[in-house]
Amino acid sequence: MKTRKITIIGGGNGGFAAASDLTIRGHEITLYELPDFRNGLAGVIEKGGIELEAFPSNGLKGGFAKIHRITFDIEEALKASDIVFVIVPSNALETIAKLCAPHIRENQIITLCPANFGGSIMFRKVLKQNGCAKHVWIAEASCMMYACRKKDASSVWVRGYKHNLGVAFFPSENSDEAFSQLQEIYPIFTKYDNILTTGLSNPNTLMHTTLMMANLSNIDNQEDRLFYRECFTPAVQSIQDALEAERIQFNRIPGFKLTTLWEMVAKWYGYQGAKGSSLRDLNTSAPIFAYSKMPTSLNHRYLTEDVPYGLIPIEELMEQFALPHKITSALIHICCAMCGTDFYKEARRLDDLGLKGLNAKQMMSYVACGSY
Repeated sequence: MKTRKITIIGGGNGGFAAASDLTIRGHEITLYELPDFRNGLAGVIEKGGIELEAFPSNGLKGGFAKIHRITFDIEEALKASDIVFVIVPSNALETIAKLCAPHIRENQIITLCPANFGGSIMFRKVLKQNGCAKHVWIAEASCMMYACRKKDASSVWVRGYKHNLGVAFFPSENSDEAFSQLQEIYPIFTKYDNILTTGLSNPNTLMHTTLMMANLSNIDNQEDRLFYRECFTPAVQSIQDALEAERIQFNRIPGFKLTTLWEMVAKWYGYQGAKGSSLRDLNTSAPIFAYSKMPTSLNHRYLTEDVPYGLIPIEELMEQFALPHKITSALIHICCAMCGTDFYKEARRLDDLGLKGLNAKQMMSYVACGSY
């Protein structure tokens, strides 16, 4: 394996998992966090690294990962590496892009893990708005690579490791070599045709929001419940089926090639024991989900991120292509009502992404080459 210099932007659960796993696999890692959140890395700085505990079935090697460099200076972070993984909430992507813009280097590869719908388009747009004229490869994954949680201030527990995780570039034209470099680091990556496919292929957009909506009493009462094992009931599966039927309609539009969410999750976690003929079956059978607790607050990424940066732009795209979407829209409005928040006000919209009003041919040209 070729040793690579890699920068991880983000000191949350996913950032800890990526920094420790890739270090243990022999790469030279620079870990960057925003200065406002430097306290979140205090434990890592004190110990000099991150302790990784890996669930036996995921094949990762656990142990102590001595991080090569920890920095709160974005210029130093980007100067250190040719390949960058941005692992932050979707509402932070514009902030990160603005910080990166003056320091991007020619042909640097930046991968958003994940971006939710249109994140790579937004990232590229903000780079250009802030004076970045360099050619940069911007990729996005359909989801984060790991199912993980921090154990404490300097350790992380990685339960799941997604095989066949979809990745695409914006624009996608001539990106094979850049993808090959990413696949050397993450052999689990599978190349998707374009970022419309990745944006429409994050199961969390449908599953997280539905499970939160369907378990309001458990959340309000702060019940100690297992998110997937106990709360993913047959009735929740019925809602999922209706949402999935609306999502898969995109395959009627020329250029869209979506697989079912069941097929996607089965490929991710089948090797870790997930089995069955429905999303509920996969999530209730997978040993890694025997530890996933139900959130006890509605102020949670499962709503505050997945609704405005996932469901709402997907709903708008359905409207643009005249695809029925009453279940998707109902879920959005219920989530807004139960949170007392108009998520539409902060949502990522098609107009922001340059997709508003495009027909299928124009849209496919746009995601392929950046123009139409």
